[in-house]
Amino acid sequence: MRSESLLEYLLVNFRWVFVVFFLLPCTVLGKIWSVFEKSLWSRHTGLEHEKNLSHVQRQIRHRNKLAPDQVMCTARPSWRSMTIADMAYKKYMFNIDVHLDGIVSINAKTRTVRVEPGITMGRLIPILIESGWTVPVALDMEDLTIGGLVMGTGLESSSHKFGLFHETCTRYELITANGDLIICSKSENADIFESIPYSYGTLGFLTAVDIQMIPAKKYVKLKYRPIRTLEKMESRLIVETNDLENNDFVELLIYNKDEGVLMTGKMTDGNRDIKYVNRIGRFYKPWFFKHVESFLMTWKIGEEYIPLKDYYFRHNKPLFWEIQDIIPFGNHPVFRYLLGWLMPAKVALLKLTQTDTIKQLYAKHHFIDDFILPISSLKKSVQQFHAILNIYPIWVCPTVLRPGKGLMHSPATVNNMYIDIGLYGEPKVSKYNPTILRDLEIFVLKLKGFKMMYAGTYLNIDEFRTMFDHRLYDQIRQNLSCKSNFPEVYDKVNREARI
Repeated sequence: MRSESLLEYLLVNFRWVFVVFFLLPCTVLGKIWSVFEKSLWSRHTGLEHEKNLSHVQRQIRHRNKLAPDQVMCTARPSWRSMTIADMAYKKYMFNIDVHLDGIVSINAKTRTVRVEPGITMGRLIPILIESGWTVPVALDMEDLTIGGLVMGTGLESSSHKFGLFHETCTRYELITANGDLIICSKSENADIFESIPYSYGTLGFLTAVDIQMIPAKKYVKLKYRPIRTLEKMESRLIVETNDLENNDFVELLIYNKDEGVLMTGKMTDGNRDIKYVNRIGRFYKPWFFKHVESFLMTWKIGEEYIPLKDYYFRHNKPLFWEIQDIIPFGNHPVFRYLLGWLMPAKVALLKLTQTDTIKQLYAKHHFIDDFILPISSLKKSVQQFHAILNIYPIWVCPTVLRPGKGLMHSPATVNNMYIDIGLYGEPKVSKYNPTILRDLEIFVLKLKGFKMMYAGTYLNIDEFRTMFDHRLYDQIRQNLSCKSNFPEVYDKVNREARI
C-alpha cells in the first residue's frame, strides 16, 4: 500500500521531469509544423475543398455497402482532441477520415469567412487579424477547432454580446448518411441548421462553416477591478454584462470564496497618448491569471492596453492554470526566460504519452469541467462548488442564451444571461471522490443549467434529455435516416463512452 502511495505521489508531483525534458522539445517540432501549415493556407482553394468532400463521400458510400449496420464517427484519434477523456466509442464505430482543416475563403463583402471544421483558432485568428478582421467570439485556446466549437460548444468573454460560438455562424455544409451534401442556414434547411450545434456529429459530417467577421482593432483596453464577497461579484457582473456599449469583453476570475477580479475590455485602435502596451503573449511574460491576481494582492483598480491577439490567447500559455499542476515552477522568471518560448506543452502530446496509471491517477486527483448556469445563481453555485471541490481559480464568463429549438437554448421566450463556470485543477477537499460528480450535475440540472460534455456526463439518458431539448433533434435524426448510421449524442458523451 505504501509503495502504491509513493508511486502515485511521484507520478502526480514529478511529471514535470518528463514534460520539461521530453514533451517541450517535441512541442518545438509542432510549432515548426504550424508555421509551415500557415504558409500553405493561401493555396487552399475551393477546388481542393471539393476534392476533400468527394473523399469523405466515397468513404461513406463504401461503408454503406460494406458495413451498413455499423454506426459512423470521424477517424480523428482521441489524443488529438482538447478533452482529457478518451473517446472509447470510436473502437466499435466505423471511422471516416474527415481531414478538413483549411480556410476556403475570406469574403470582405459579406463579412464572412468560410473554413473547414478542422482548422484551429490558433491558425485562423492570426490570419484574420492580418487581413483586418476577426470573429465575434474568439476562443482562448489555440488548439480548439471550429468543428469542435460547433458540434460541441464554445464561448468567450465576448459572449455576453454575441452568445455561444455557433450563434456567429451563418452557414453549414453537412454530408449525410447516404453521402449527400446539404447546405443549411437560417433560410435554407433551417431546422437542420438549428439542430447541428451540440449534436456531436450525430446528424452527419460537418465539412464547412461560414462565420461572421467583424473589423479587428489593434488593442483591447482592459480594466481590472478586485471585488470582495460573492454577492458583490454577482451584482457587479450583472451590471457590466448589461453595458454592451462600453464592454466588448467581460470576464471574472475568482481566487477564493470571497475574492475575485472582474475584467472588462473594449476593442480600440488606441491613440498617440498610449505610453505602454502590455504584450502578455510574449513568452517571458507572467502567466495571465497570475498577472490578474497581482491586482487582487495590491487591491488596486488597473487599466492597460493589450494587443488583440495577445488578449484572445491570454489563457493559452498556462492552459488557464492547468500547467501549474504539472510544472509548479513554470511561472518562475528563470523558467519563463529560459524555456517559456516552448510553452505550452501540446495537450495532444500530453495525452498521447499518458500511461493507464497516469490516466487513473488524474481521474482520481484531477477535475476539469464547465457548467452553464443562470447568472443569478453565481453565489449559490460557487458555494456549492467550494464545498464539494474547493478548486481555485474559478473562471466565470457571461453568455447570453437565446430562445430556440436546438439542443441547448434559453428555456424562456426571451434572451437570458447565463454564466459559464469553469473548474480546472486538483480538488482541495479532504474526501474528494469522483462519484460525487453526478451530484454536481443534478445540482446544475435543478437550476435549469447545462453541462459541457467534453468530459462526459454521469446523467442517465432521461436526465440528459431533460437538460437538453431533443424534440427537434429527434425529428431531424428521423428525417436524415440517422438511426442506424450515426449514434445519438448520449452514446458519445456518457461516461462509459468517454473514459
